[in-house]
Amino acid sequence: MHRTLKAYLLHLSLATWLWSASVTDQPGGWASLNGGTKGGAGGTEVTVSTMADLQKYAKMDGKYIIWVKGVMGNAGTSGQSDGDRVVVASDKSILGFPGATVNGGFDIHKSVSNIILRNLKIQGPGAYDVDGLDAVHLESEAKNVWLDHLDISDGEDGNLDITHACDYITVSWTKFSYTSKSYPSGTSGKSHRYCNLIGHSDKNAAEDSAHLLITFYKTWWADGVAERMPRVRFAQVHVANCLFTSADPGQAYCIRACHRSNILAESNAFIGQKTPIDTAFDPTFTAITVRNNKFEKCEGNTLGSGQSFTPAYAALGFTDPEKLQAEISDAKDGAGATLTWGTVTLALPMAPISPSSPLSPGFRVVDLAGRSLDPLNRGRALNLLKRPKNPAGNPGLGTIVSGTP
Repeated sequence: MHRTLKAYLLHLSLATWLWSASVTDQPGGWASLNGGTKGGAGGTEVTVSTMADLQKYAKMDGKYIIWVKGVMGNAGTSGQSDGDRVVVASDKSILGFPGATVNGGFDIHKSVSNIILRNLKIQGPGAYDVDGLDAVHLESEAKNVWLDHLDISDGEDGNLDITHACDYITVSWTKFSYTSKSYPSGTSGKSHRYCNLIGHSDKNAAEDSAHLLITFYKTWWADGVAERMPRVRFAQVHVANCLFTSADPGQAYCIRACHRSNILAESNAFIGQKTPIDTAFDPTFTAITVRNNKFEKCEGNTLGSGQSFTPAYAALGFTDPEKLQAEISDAKDGAGATLTWGTVTLALPMAPISPSSPLSPGFRVVDLAGRSLDPLNRGRALNLLKRPKNPAGNPGLGTIVSGTP
């Protein structure tokens, strides 16, 4: 996602940096292709504070940027499939102010396209094995959907399921979990802490073949998840720089490769997990490539099989898997509904500066590790000093960069 950066020059060797997430931000991953995913950018902006208004504007024709404020909706009763649902039409950005919470769920289906959901806490009624409703459900050829900075928990059937030939989906900086609202794993006939199903049936080849193109990036499978992180049929799924820390006692596996699935799992961190990579359940998968991952105190298989697809989109920025847990699990800046709209001020000590110093094309914007800032990499702790491209050169302290990384 692009983040606009501005600098104000102070004469006391201090730079105050402001950043803001923007309605014009765009995703990386699969959702960057097929014309990209812009949501309701350029359309009518409204603010909603009730479920009725959210439902009203989400299903309207045309481009809308819908700001969600406060807590709204009824998640319903677990096992009854009676919670509030928000049906989303094409060309919508649904963006949460800090603290925005939707009790119930979202339905993105029937060939809709160009949809963005960001910075929302979405709570289901609790998982229950009744083939019920997902907290977020994508199906029926939905295309170009970006789900970013969401905190999704206690979906009745799944937290996020994607089925029936959906394409060009990116899930980034999202946290999945289950709480005490969901029946504990092992509760006979009731427990269903199964998080993400990609492709619903082996018999759906006519519809799903060559579809279900999905990226999971900087996503966190946290407490209470037992299975499906994700479970995949047919799809080309990229699980990239994600975190797996579920401590559910009934956990069976993390990533499961099933019928004709094609999976690339790279630069992830699996901490204390059971069977991080499940290739034994269904040997009819196409391939799962597993590379550059961290496996700490895990049990069961960690190996892939076969050569997976090569992503057709621009490379994503990766954090070292050794540092990934601290980054993604950060309560203020990690995965989940942690965005701040507007501005945040950072004070960075600087050498004396000259406001007239030009920005030379021989310099770049870097983070504290010296890496160029990537559009999908948050880079919360920023060292925004002008540095030479030649690493042997002396960092040009004193000239401040202003622009969009």
